[in-house]
Amino acid sequence: HAFAFGVTAYQASWLKLRHPLEFFVAIFNQQPMGFYNLETLKEDAARRDIRVLGPDLNLSAPKCLIEDGAIRLGLRHVRGLGEAAATDITSGRESGGDFQSLGEFLERSGVLQETALNLAGAGAFDSLEGNRRRVKWEIGLRYRPVNRQLSLSLPVAQDMATLAAPGDWERMKEEYGVLGLFPGGHVMAQMRPGFPAAVRGSDEVARLRDGALVTTAGLVIRRQRPRGKVVFITLEDEFGHIPLMVFPQVYEEHEHQFKSPFLMVKGRVSRREGTHNLVVSQVKPFTALQRAPGSKDWC
Repeated sequence: HAFAFGVTAYQASWLKLRHPLEFFVAIFNQQPMGFYNLETLKEDAARRDIRVLGPDLNLSAPKCLIEDGAIRLGLRHVRGLGEAAATDITSGRESGGDFQSLGEFLERSGVLQETALNLAGAGAFDSLEGNRRRVKWEIGLRYRPVNRQLSLSLPVAQDMATLAAPGDWERMKEEYGVLGLFPGGHVMAQMRPGFPAAVRGSDEVARLRDGALVTTAGLVIRRQRPRGKVVFITLEDEFGHIPLMVFPQVYEEHEHQFKSPFLMVKGRVSRREGTHNLVVSQVKPFTALQRAPGSKDWC
């Protein structure tokens, strides 16, 4: 088992070094699997200058593809859209040509209303209409449940409302909700301007001397408690990762708070053998997303 694991790790490392774009496309297409969620994998790709593009009804396949040196997310990454529905959309596009309007897409694809709304939230219709609120309004006007009676396609222009386009924060929250990741950035980058200046990013924490007292914050991506003693937690922000060590007394006193998907912590930097951890003394959970990317927990 150890030998097989070693060979797999070597081969994966070689591919990631030599062919990072192909490596990440393959990993994206095998989700869910492994140690990290899609958001963390996307951030790892971004640190290697690999862009991740949102799904597009006329450009995406069911699975992720390489597009102009970037990763184009597959349709099946949209919540509620399974492999069969994604294949039906792309097959219909190949036989009937690109979708020219939202009405045409709904008629030809036959997707459920909830799925169409999730596609809108993911930005799949942005190439046809950039205002996602207008897209959702039009879906509500046009959608007809599938039944034996043929539906009559009627104009809806007269019933379209004047709606302001969603802001960056709203778009980000919805993309996290329906995709599990935010192709355009990281939630911590959006929140950073609202934090006190004393809250340091992972890039700053990594440069601090041993014993330095620091406050930082991030999204929890893993929790581990080997042998039932010290709890190891990894936070992620827009710059990288922050490894935390939480000793039993602190963890037991604040266990409920440590379960939050977002944490602000205070502690001292501990450097040993070329690595660093933040030994946590204080913790404060905070809320950023209704549907945050999940962490891997072993505690």
